[in-house]
Amino acid sequence: MELPRGLSSLESALNAIDLEVIYQSTLQIARELTLNMLRTGYSTIIKESQDFTFAIFDADGRMVAQGMPQPLHIGPITAQVREVRRSFAGRIEPGDAFIVNHPYRACQNHATDITIVTPMFAGERIVGFIGNTAHKPDIGGKVPGTNSGDATDLFQEGLLIPPLKILRRGELNADLQEMISANTRIPDVTWGDINAQVNTNTYGLQKFADLFGKYGTDKVLACWQRWMDICESELRKEIAKAPDGIYGPETDYLDDDGVDLDKPYRITASLEVKGDTLHFILDSDPQARGPINLRPCVSRNFIECLVKMIFIPQLPVNDGLSRPVQVSYPPEGSVLNPRFPAAVNMYVRPSQVTTSAVMRALAKAVPGRVPAPGSAAGGSIQSSGRHPQSGRWYSQYEILNGGSGARPDGDGVSAMDELVMNVMNTPVEAVETEFPVRVERYELARDSGGVGTFRGGLGVRREWRILADEAIFNLRTDRFKFSSPGLFDAKPARPSSATLNPGTPSERALTSKVAGIRLKKGDVFAFELGGGGGWGDPKKREPERVRQDVVRGYVSREAAAADYGVALDDSLGIDADATARLRSGQSA
Repeated sequence: MELPRGLSSLESALNAIDLEVIYQSTLQIARELTLNMLRTGYSTIIKESQDFTFAIFDADGRMVAQGMPQPLHIGPITAQVREVRRSFAGRIEPGDAFIVNHPYRACQNHATDITIVTPMFAGERIVGFIGNTAHKPDIGGKVPGTNSGDATDLFQEGLLIPPLKILRRGELNADLQEMISANTRIPDVTWGDINAQVNTNTYGLQKFADLFGKYGTDKVLACWQRWMDICESELRKEIAKAPDGIYGPETDYLDDDGVDLDKPYRITASLEVKGDTLHFILDSDPQARGPINLRPCVSRNFIECLVKMIFIPQLPVNDGLSRPVQVSYPPEGSVLNPRFPAAVNMYVRPSQVTTSAVMRALAKAVPGRVPAPGSAAGGSIQSSGRHPQSGRWYSQYEILNGGSGARPDGDGVSAMDELVMNVMNTPVEAVETEFPVRVERYELARDSGGVGTFRGGLGVRREWRILADEAIFNLRTDRFKFSSPGLFDAKPARPSSATLNPGTPSERALTSKVAGIRLKKGDVFAFELGGGGGWGDPKKREPERVRQDVVRGYVSREAAAADYGVALDDSLGIDADATARLRSGQSA
């Protein structure tokens, strides 16, 4: 019998049980590496925010499996594995490991994400790679915490590391350790996280050696290939059910670039559905002076992840998903295709706004399957200084989330970020234990979710009081001017805001991007994040759901009447007559 094109005899001989057991074992190893990193990492960005990702690749650099993912990391890790293969062709040996963080040399998100790539061998034969990326609280740069919201070129954004060997046949490159440690304000923490990455990959080598030994190397590799083909085939079947056509363009905006505060930046997405393929056409304004530029390898992969979540959520993410998806970019020198050495440290902000535009285009193609855009308001705050107890330099880095978008059949999730962001809010206890701050408020932000038949998830409000004598503070966020739009007649979410010393004579409103401001002991920083977009006409929301939102403090009585047309009496019961008048366009 003639085999299907591209299918080897070994692949065809795999039975369903072997296919499932071997691949699930591969996924389990990736998950185990993730848990190992959680236990051995030094920084709160690893232990609490979980801002890191592990992925497994075959010998050709194709992604086979991933652990608990941060979708924004997958594309860069793939690019870096392939750059290691290219740069070190013929010079990769057992026991080697590679380090890289350069956004242009090997397409990294930004310099504070550092990747470790470790080759897997069967004898002298390379059979795959383990790759992981993890964020660092400080890797040098113009401001403490590295990521400056007003950086204007790459060299202001921290130490740049091209692909280099960090292990040579199992021996640590001590010179490289010294160089990295000399370029960070918190060397123990930064090197501790890197060491955890290296050691976790090395631990993974033994786990994969056991897997290859149990089933045979060629059988495992054939399983990986077959699963990539399965995912491609199943995705193509689902895409083929969508009607052909061009959907969009859909446009959204970033507030500014952190340098020219009066200039917004446009991002546009269109979608062409043709047979069993999807073609996304992206466009944007020319590249920004500030750090809101986004490398193409990052956006390509998170678009693939969005497609997977919408079309085949039950299947894993691997290289097979990339085959039916095409992405076109604007010319080099654009926000979505920047030219070296354009600053990129705020790459998450254009990623989230791109996600908003892409999802709205997808919603037109398959309207019953796509949620509204999330808040895209998630951002990072970073505070650095001398700890008053130890006298040592600290670097507090927290990631905050707004709400997710409403779904076609339910409300969005509060305090949860975009589909492309999979990091955690840092617990109050962890922050107060490690850093000289006190969290004085942490709550859901009432009325922050987008108004619709189904409400967007709420953002959060959090306030920190500085306990150190002095702290240098950075804020990297967006959505203060252009909040998350809704879908199908829903209203936009409420914008985000940030304030120093709220309710005092020294109260001061901040812009969405702040770099290197100095705070003194007793100062309070308040950050309120917008929610996710709504889905559907708000006047069609069930009045009882609106009433419950008011009772729970999610929606104010005033917003219930003005936005949803639901009038409540003094006991928070529904006033049916007044509600009917409001919904018919009459005054209550």
